[in-house]
Amino acid sequence: MRTIGRFLFLLVLAGFGAGAAPAATLDSSVAVTDPATLQALERSGLSISRLLGPAIGLTRDVDNRGLFSVRALTPVRNAVKQEIADEPAASPDPYVAGLAKSKDTSQKFNPKYIDDNGSTLDLTGVVNRMDRGYLGHTECGEIRLIYRFHYSVEEKPGERVSSRLPLTMSLVFNAKPTAATGRASKDRPRAADGSCADVARRWLAAGGKDLAPEQLAAWLRSDEGPLSGAMLNSSQIMRLELNMQVLRLSASTRRDFGGHAEYLLKIFKWDPATATFQESRMENQIERKTVLADRQAFAKWLLTDRNIYDLDRGRLIVDEKFLATSAVSVAPGGMARSQNNIAYGLLDDAAVDKALKDYVARGNALRTIKSVAGFNLRLNEMSCTGCHQTHGIAGFHYTGADPASEPRRNAVFVPGSAVFFADLPRRLAIVEQFAAGEHPDFSKGFAARPDAKFADALKGTDLYNGWGSICYRGTDESFKDWTCGEGLRCAGVHESAIHPGFGTCVSEAGTAVGDPVEFGEIRMSKWGSDQYCRLSPATAKACAIDPARDKKPPIKLAGYGAARQRYDNPEQKTGGFPGGMLRKASCDKLPDEASCGRLAKTGFNDCIGSGKDHKYCTREFTKTAGLRACDKTHPCREDYICTAGYEDLAEAKPGKGTCIPPYFIFQFRVDGHPRSWVQDTEE
Repeated sequence: MRTIGRFLFLLVLAGFGAGAAPAATLDSSVAVTDPATLQALERSGLSISRLLGPAIGLTRDVDNRGLFSVRALTPVRNAVKQEIADEPAASPDPYVAGLAKSKDTSQKFNPKYIDDNGSTLDLTGVVNRMDRGYLGHTECGEIRLIYRFHYSVEEKPGERVSSRLPLTMSLVFNAKPTAATGRASKDRPRAADGSCADVARRWLAAGGKDLAPEQLAAWLRSDEGPLSGAMLNSSQIMRLELNMQVLRLSASTRRDFGGHAEYLLKIFKWDPATATFQESRMENQIERKTVLADRQAFAKWLLTDRNIYDLDRGRLIVDEKFLATSAVSVAPGGMARSQNNIAYGLLDDAAVDKALKDYVARGNALRTIKSVAGFNLRLNEMSCTGCHQTHGIAGFHYTGADPASEPRRNAVFVPGSAVFFADLPRRLAIVEQFAAGEHPDFSKGFAARPDAKFADALKGTDLYNGWGSICYRGTDESFKDWTCGEGLRCAGVHESAIHPGFGTCVSEAGTAVGDPVEFGEIRMSKWGSDQYCRLSPATAKACAIDPARDKKPPIKLAGYGAARQRYDNPEQKTGGFPGGMLRKASCDKLPDEASCGRLAKTGFNDCIGSGKDHKYCTREFTKTAGLRACDKTHPCREDYICTAGYEDLAEAKPGKGTCIPPYFIFQFRVDGHPRSWVQDTEE
C-alpha cells in the first residue's frame, strides 16, 4: 500500500482521538459514513426520490414519503410484500414454518409500513466500490448509496411513534460518468476527463479534506467533488439491492438460539425501457434446487482452471443459469448456521480435491484456497447469504450510524461491521492504483480475514487478530494462520460440523468485559434446520463436545456478572443471546475495555411484546452496567451491535459505544412496533 493510502487509513483509525480532524472527513476516500454529512448530502440532492426523478420522468420536486407508490418501485414493493407473506411457510426452519400454521403476524415485518405515507428512506452511507472494477459491466467499479427504511405513524391521536427498521436499500451506480465534464482549478489543476483515474483522484481528494460536515457535503457535490451531478446522476443507475429482516422470533419463542431472525436478500436491475426496477438473478447466489437437480453440470462448469483462478482471487462470477432470484440468511450463529452455507452438499469433496491438485500440477499457484475446506468457504463467502453472515451485525454489513438527534436508547454508533472496516485498506489501495493510471490488483483474501499484506495498515486495531476477530483452531492449510493476538485465545462459541474449527478471539484470562460466558454446538438435522446445544447449563450431556474444551470464564469475580441466555427453565421467559457476555455489575471502577451503558433486564421482552412504547420499556426494564466499549476500530463480537453511548451516564467513555445484542435496539427488530393504526392500503 502506498504511503498516502496508509496515511489516510491511519486517519480513520485516529478519528476518535483527542485533537483529531473532524470524523466526517476521515474515511471519505472509500466511504462517507458520518450522519451529519450524509444528512447534508441528502438535502443537496442525494435523496433517493430526487435521484430517481429524472429517470422516471418526474418533473416536480418530491420527498421520500410514500416512495413505494412511485411506479419505478412498484415491482420492488410487490415482491417484498409477497416474500413477507410466503416466508414462514417457505422456511426450512421448523420453528419459522410453524408461524404459517399459527397465523401469527406479530413477529413479521408489517407490510403496512411499506405503503404508509409516513415511511421514508434515509441516506445512511455512500460507499466507493471501485474495487468491483473487475466486473464486465463496469470498468471503474461502482458507487453505492445506502438508505435505511424509517417509519413515523400516529398510533393514537396526538401520539406519533417513529423508528428505523432493519431494511436497507442500496442504489448502485456505475462509477464511470456518462460524459467527460468538469473544469480545472488552482487547487486541482489536473483535467476532469471522466476517466477512471479522474474518478479515483476525486475520491482521494475527498479523503484529504479537513472540513465540517456541511462543508464536506458541499465540496463532495461541487464540480471538484466525486458526487457532483456530472459525476453521479440517474443515467448511471444500475440496480437496487435489498436486505431486510422479514421476521424475528423472540428468545421465548426460539429458546435454544435466544431468538431467530430471517433476512431477505434481493436484487432489482434497472430497466430503462420501462423506467422500473425489475427482479433479477443475484450475483453468486446459488439456487440450491437448480444445482441439486444436476450437480454434475455445476461441477463441470466450476472446476475449470479459469474458475478456480477467479474463485481463489475472490472475483468469481457464477453462471447465471445456476443463480437464484431470492435468498434468505439467518441469525444468530453466522457461518456456523447451515442455511448460511448455501453451497453445502452441492459438490463432491473428492472431486474438488482432485481439481485443486490437478490445477497446481499444471503449474498454477493458489493464493488463498489451499484445501477443500478453503474452496467451500470461499464459495459460500462469495454468495449473498454467506457474505452477509460473515461477522455481520445481525444480517447486515452496513447499517449506518444514527444522527445525534436520535434518542440514545435506539441509536447505532458504528455504521458498519468489522468486515466492512477491515476491508477499507484493500479498497483504498485499488482507488490509489486507479488514480495512478495502473491496472488495479482486484484480488482479495477471505471475507472473514483481511489479507496479510494489509496487517500493518490495521495495526493497533482489533480488525486483524484482535478481540472479537474470527479465528481458527485446526490444521487446515487454508486457515492455519488465522490466529489471535497477544493475550487472546480462540474460543468456539458456536462449534459446528458444517463450519468446523472456527472460533472467536477472546481474553486468554477469561475475565475481560464482553467475553462469552457460554459455549456450545450448532447441530444440523437437515440443511436449514439447526439447533443450538450448550455445554451449560443443562444440555451438556446432549452435546457431542468435550466439556474441557473451553475454559469457563471466572464469572464470580467481585462486581462482575454473566449476562447469559439461560433457557434451562422452560417455565421462565428469558432474553439474552447465545454466548452471553461478561459484564461489570455496576459502572464503578471500569476496566479499560469497558464503558457504562444500559442493558435489558427481566421483563423487557414482555414489555415490547405487549405493544408498550419502547421509550417506556427502555426506561422501566433496563439497568446500567459496565459493557464492552466499541468504536470503528474496536468492534463487537459477531452478531453484537455497537450502540451509541449514553451521555447522561457520568462513567460512560466519550467517543465510545457499547456492545449489546442487536435485538435490544428497537430499530433492529421487526416485532414490537406499532401495528394497530388504521390504514389499510393492501391491494
